Amino acid sequence: MTTQNDVFANFTGFQKEALAPMLAANGVAADAFERLSRQNYAVLGDYINFAVEQARLPVQTTDFNQYLAKQMEHARTFGEQLVRRSQEYVEIMSAFQAKAQATAQATAQAAVQAPAAKKAA
Repeated sequence: MTTQNDVFANFTGFQKEALAPMLAANGVAADAFERLSRQNYAVLGDYINFAVEQARLPVQTTDFNQYLAKQMEHARTFGEQLVRRSQEYVEIMSAFQAKAQATAQATAQAAVQAPAAKKAA
């Protein structure tokens, strides 16, 4: 005979079992969110540095040709930095995709093996 206490005890086990895939996915998503947030913070810092450099250029140069040359040099350096940052975004997303696929496969395997283990017991 199943009592009310047995039902409640089983319910928490069922709940943990049902939410396990979501917990694994949440862990992967939290890691991706952190990496993307830190990357966005770094890119924002690059933009601020570029803006400060551009604001200081008129004070640091003596003539218009020097100003234009330094402005173009800073813009080229900033563009190269943005290219590197975009490559870092691609690496972050590739790592996220691989981790998400591995987590999904592990969760699917666990879901397939769990009923078989219960039947064997």
